[in-house]
Amino acid sequence: MASKKLNIYLHALRDNPEYTVLFSHAHQLNKMEHMLSASAAIPTHLIEYCKLGPISHNQLILLAANASVAARLKHMTPSILQKLQKIGWQISSIKIRIQQPAGDSHATSFSKRQRDPKPRISSAGIESLNRLANTLADSELKNSIQQLLKKQS
Repeated sequence: MASKKLNIYLHALRDNPEYTVLFSHAHQLNKMEHMLSASAAIPTHLIEYCKLGPISHNQLILLAANASVAARLKHMTPSILQKLQKIGWQISSIKIRIQQPAGDSHATSFSKRQRDPKPRISSAGIESLNRLANTLADSELKNSIQQLLKKQS
C-alpha cells in the first residue's frame, strides 16, 4: 500500500516541470547502470559491490563498497575503460572511490573518538612516574609530570 502511494507521489513529481531535470538524470543513471551490468565490463562477482558515480569531463567515478573491492577495480580499470569505450561510452578515464555506508562518516567517527574518555595510565606507570618526579629537581618537566599524575587520580 505504501509503495503504491509512493509511486503516485513520484509520478506527480515527474510531471512537475521543476523536477523534470532531476528525473531525467535519474532515468539516465539507471539506464547506464543496466548497460554497465549487461556489458560485462566488470565481473559479476564485483558488480554487486559497486555503483556508478558521477560522470563529468569524460571521467567516470565508480563507487566501491569497500577497500577490497576498490583495490580489485583499480587493477582492472584499464580493461573496464576499454570495454566501456567499445560499447560507446564517451569516457577517457575511470576513478575508483570507496562509498561510505550511510551514517558512517569521518566526522561521525571523529566526534565519537573525542567523546571517549582519555586512556588511563596503569598503576605501574603511575608508580614509575611518581619515582621519576621525586628524583627530578624543580623544573618544568617535574611540574608537568605532577600535573599529569593529578589528572590520573
